[in-house]
Amino acid sequence: MNRNLRKKHPNLNGLFILLCGLFAVVISRLFFLQIIDAEDLAIRERDQLIWNQVMKNPRGPIYDRDGEELAVSLMTGSLYVDPKEMRDGPDGAREKPPADIQRRAAKLLAPVLNIKEESLFQDFSAEGRFAWIKRVMEPKEYEEAKKIIQDNKLTGLHFLPASKRYYTKNRAAAQILGFVNVDDEGISGIEMVLNQELQSAPSKRTMVVDSKGNIIADKSYLDPVKAQLPEVYLTLDSKIQYVLEEAMDRAIEKTHAEGAAAIMMDPYTGEILGMTSRPTFDPNNAGSFPPITWNNKAISMNYEPGSVFKPIVGCMGLTEGIITPDTLFQDDGSIRIADRVIHNWDGEGNGLVPFSEVIKFSINTGMVQLGMQLGAERMIEYSKRFGFGKATGIELPGEESGILYEPKNMWEPDIATMAIGQGIAVTPLQVLTAICSIANGGELLQPYIVKKIVAADGTVMREGKKHVVRNVITPQVAAQMRGMMEQVVASGGGKSASIKGYRIAGKTGTAEKLAEGGGYAAGKYIASFVGFVPADKPKYAMLVMLDTPKGAFYGSQVSAPVFKDTLQQVLVAKGIQPSMSEGLPSFTELSKANLDKKPQKLPQMQILPNGKIKLPDFKGIDMRYAAELVQQGHLCLKPYGSGKAVNQKPPPGTEVAEGSTIEIWFK
Repeated sequence: MNRNLRKKHPNLNGLFILLCGLFAVVISRLFFLQIIDAEDLAIRERDQLIWNQVMKNPRGPIYDRDGEELAVSLMTGSLYVDPKEMRDGPDGAREKPPADIQRRAAKLLAPVLNIKEESLFQDFSAEGRFAWIKRVMEPKEYEEAKKIIQDNKLTGLHFLPASKRYYTKNRAAAQILGFVNVDDEGISGIEMVLNQELQSAPSKRTMVVDSKGNIIADKSYLDPVKAQLPEVYLTLDSKIQYVLEEAMDRAIEKTHAEGAAAIMMDPYTGEILGMTSRPTFDPNNAGSFPPITWNNKAISMNYEPGSVFKPIVGCMGLTEGIITPDTLFQDDGSIRIADRVIHNWDGEGNGLVPFSEVIKFSINTGMVQLGMQLGAERMIEYSKRFGFGKATGIELPGEESGILYEPKNMWEPDIATMAIGQGIAVTPLQVLTAICSIANGGELLQPYIVKKIVAADGTVMREGKKHVVRNVITPQVAAQMRGMMEQVVASGGGKSASIKGYRIAGKTGTAEKLAEGGGYAAGKYIASFVGFVPADKPKYAMLVMLDTPKGAFYGSQVSAPVFKDTLQQVLVAKGIQPSMSEGLPSFTELSKANLDKKPQKLPQMQILPNGKIKLPDFKGIDMRYAAELVQQGHLCLKPYGSGKAVNQKPPPGTEVAEGSTIEIWFK
């Protein structure tokens, strides 16, 4: 019969042979998988249950020059949700309705995370497998949330390690340090400039997942090898920085200025010992402050320097042999250059005066005469040599270069106004750096703020060092200008910066503020003071700049006292003893020699029983003393022109409330 079947169906033979072959292949494959390739398969199965993730370690710390912490990082967590896992459960078979689970999780976590319950519920109910709940949590917040999740067996919620940056001094040095974003990337200040250097080597996070790709959170682990972190040391001195911060806060409160900046530098090395800017912010919560507060006015503000530029012009004249400290200038109180009349700040003339008195009393007419002798070419060339018109190169973002004329585009009034610090734009750091070249004997130094960077293995990757850009003046010229600047503080226009027992050299500065649309902003001024101590061999150089103070606005009135108070605190904090002998003439001696003119008696600002102020007659007094009067009554001055007061609004005898604006015209 079989023979008959084979005869009837000859194709069955082939099918039989094929089935036998397939059976043999299957048997052979099973033998291979189970016996020969069993170990390899085990490895592959294990790999399917392992998820390797490269994780960032914390950023390296930032210290001051003495190793005091300014910025540190702590490990915390970032919380995310797997909505599908929360909805279906880890095994894919949820008994309770998903909404009940999601609602319960939202209710439990909302108070801890400080997120609205409804918002959490929406995230937990979303489609997909991943959604961030809260990035870079506070350590306490992280621990509380983790406990709630574990105690209540909330599924679908997981943590990833995260680094949280903390700035230990809060607002102190905020613009210098900068801050990081949620991804721990520096986006401002030193954090941005040294972002790569501050990042430590990554580590590997290994997590176990189930067959569906869900993370088995309680079995995840982090590479146990503790990361070694790089370290950044700044030249800042925390004590000095604290004094500067407090001084700027008091200055803003007292003068109601729109902004301020202060810098202290070692004049022999270029190290920045302290630097602050107002308005400011807290880098621990930078996002809650307007972006304008992140700007560092000390390096980014372009402004006309005013009279603090006069020592620089004086050094030009001394170097070129045009003047000596004793060269006489005729001062008539004003001087005409082409169609421009330039007045002294007080409108007064002093007759024949030596150049030392021109610097001492900030006489505009003498400086204009020197500027005209120097000419455009030499003034611009020397300004460049002193570092103006080019960024200093400090290791901070956002530094401006300032603005200088092209000599070919200057006409006579431009030369005249440049000689008194107008018509050019500089930064506070540029001014202080240039003045330091006078303090140290003629070297223009590159300021720096990074003292050293230490790698994770302890090797010094980079070290800040003194860098002489160029020699700009001779030691003899520097000594001559230091002597003149010392007299400014001892008995000249900067007396309000003097500290008994200390030899201080300095210069005041007041300049009209540039308007955004061009020209000058009416009634707005930049008041500054720059100086160094001790005058003979300086240890500290400092600049204080106040942007648009209300009421009094002269550098001698507002910035010099801030300079004095700040410097006095630094000298005490650092143990700098006063000189045994200042070697300077007394104010009484100078008065007898008729070298220091007494101002006329000021009219009285009458404060009435109802709290209002009765305005005096300002006619005949100069702008400086008008400003002092206005400040006495806690009023705001809006001046026009220069010279002596000729008119006012409201008129004399008017009763006004505290804070009122008084307009005064000078001629």
